[in-house]
Amino acid sequence: MIGACGGPAHETRATHGEDDVGGSPFVDNKGYKPKSFTDKISGEGRAVIFIPGLGCPGEMFDGIVEHLDDSVEAHVLTLAGFAGQKPIKGPLAAAVRKDLIRYIRSHRLDKPILVGHSLGGFIAYWVAATAPDLIGGVVVIDAGPALNDNDVETARTLRNAWAQAGDDELVAQIRTAYTSMVTDPKKMEPYLAAIGESDRHTIGDAIYELVRTDLRDQVDKITAPLLLVLADGSLQTLYKQMVRPIPHKQIVVLPKTKHFVWLDDPVGFETQLDAFLKAHEKT
Repeated sequence: MIGACGGPAHETRATHGEDDVGGSPFVDNKGYKPKSFTDKISGEGRAVIFIPGLGCPGEMFDGIVEHLDDSVEAHVLTLAGFAGQKPIKGPLAAAVRKDLIRYIRSHRLDKPILVGHSLGGFIAYWVAATAPDLIGGVVVIDAGPALNDNDVETARTLRNAWAQAGDDELVAQIRTAYTSMVTDPKKMEPYLAAIGESDRHTIGDAIYELVRTDLRDQVDKITAPLLLVLADGSLQTLYKQMVRPIPHKQIVVLPKTKHFVWLDDPVGFETQLDAFLKAHEKT
């Protein structure tokens, strides 16, 4: 669902390459601080970077991080302009892509695993296609590398629906949109207040960017193994087709789940994540 964290776009082809991340390989800089996201780091072991979806706080991954029980070094992001974070200027997903590549290098993370939901999953595809040698694996939750045939007018309409919403209207939109993407609305209640602190213009602009950016001609550059965990909905066939060029992939549909798959079926998702991490341990 594009009105919230991503769902049914393709229009503009993304042409960004690693050269726009600084030309030559980025020089390690331990003092580097990304502007497009904040991070919370916990645990020790293989680095796993969690990228949430539209408007969502990183805390939505807390249950997964707790399940992993310090067996990994979890880097949980919250994107700029979402959940009370300060907005930035310019396209958000593109900025996160650049910053995350620099973040991985400056922290000297060795082949981290990216775990991204919706918009975060789209960003995970983008990073893995742009800097394939840096990434050890990709777990995408209910997202594709593009949306589906929404033109620029649709993008503008969707952007304006969020950016121009009044305070009361925005609260209602968030509750309606986000609670519709879980099987039990009570599972979304703990996060609605944080999502409601998102900057409405950032939400609108991020939706516009997502509609207008198409990565389908880049996903064949992804060399890291991919686990695509899909909701049991109408988009699963489309997403399966979109990732067909990725050489090393596994696709799982968790029955009776909606867009926030891991909230609907935490055991099912954790089982898939555990197996993926075990299968792709560093050697």
